[in-house]
Amino acid sequence: MTQPLHNNYGGILQNYALQKVLRDMGQEPVTIDYVGRRLTYLRVFISALKTILLRCVGKKRSFLRRNKRNRKNSRFVKEYIALSRSVSSYNVDLVKEIGAEVVIVGSDQVWRVRYNRDTINDMYLKFLENYPIKRIAYAASFGMDNIHEYTQKQISEYRKLLARFVLVSVREKSGVDICKTYLGVQAEHVLDPTLLLTMEDYLKLCEVVPLSETKYLAAYLLDKSSEKNNLVNEVAKNKRLKVKKFTADTRCGFSVEEWLAMFRDAECVVTDSFHGTVFSIIFNKPFKVLSNAIRGNARIESLLSTFNLEMDSIEGTDWGEVNDIREEQADRSKKILRKGLGIG
Repeated sequence: MTQPLHNNYGGILQNYALQKVLRDMGQEPVTIDYVGRRLTYLRVFISALKTILLRCVGKKRSFLRRNKRNRKNSRFVKEYIALSRSVSSYNVDLVKEIGAEVVIVGSDQVWRVRYNRDTINDMYLKFLENYPIKRIAYAASFGMDNIHEYTQKQISEYRKLLARFVLVSVREKSGVDICKTYLGVQAEHVLDPTLLLTMEDYLKLCEVVPLSETKYLAAYLLDKSSEKNNLVNEVAKNKRLKVKKFTADTRCGFSVEEWLAMFRDAECVVTDSFHGTVFSIIFNKPFKVLSNAIRGNARIESLLSTFNLEMDSIEGTDWGEVNDIREEQADRSKKILRKGLGIG
């Protein structure tokens, strides 16, 4: 179980990576293809009314619409990720239908209310409350270094639900403290699934994409601003590089393989994205991370501290040391997952 596999490249690739790791361990993973709640006429009307009212006071908000994978992302997901039938809600009957022996929640920001308003209870497996099955959280993320989005009622309920998990592991170091202080469990700190694979694994995926003949700076920005644009241009000018900009939404024309190749072929990267930072590290590219407080800086800060890196790692990075740390932490994370699964 993870966030919907729509058009978030990092979200798709973390699920791809976890499934590959599980297969290598002799498991048969299936991802529940949650596509979001059905859009009833009432929900559409309420959303439209709220949007109009907010726009009247000068606040921007898009009309409610059901997100769907674009054609290229849909092709990758179908080719590389084993899916259940598409569902608009989580339920125990689907788990029985799949014949699952273990349910794994993660990775990505599955425990952040902001991104899981309709499914936050499901991400703690409340829908399996009375069903006897092994429960695991792998690299689950709160996205923030706090749980201010949670109510006291939720905290109390999730403490009881997490007590039934055989393994609770989180993606950020701050998540370990949150689990201990508020949710009453001892969590393990593990790597995001994308970091469990090697550069060579991703090179094989994107080998169909021709190498770029142009040297460039890759600007992967999820939230644009003039300030960020100026920083990109400043780095590009200092490096004497052309700029190639790309993002992640339904309008983005890149396939997953082409998205990977943007990192593969870049001379350096400027990004405000967690997985943009991850793949800069995987491909050993000098990078500069721009702050993105709304999406959650705790994720990136934890990631960088794991590899002894800074927000500005354009110069002087010892990639040999970084790769050694990644290999060591990947082995450790896999051992933790194996233990949770009960395999040697």
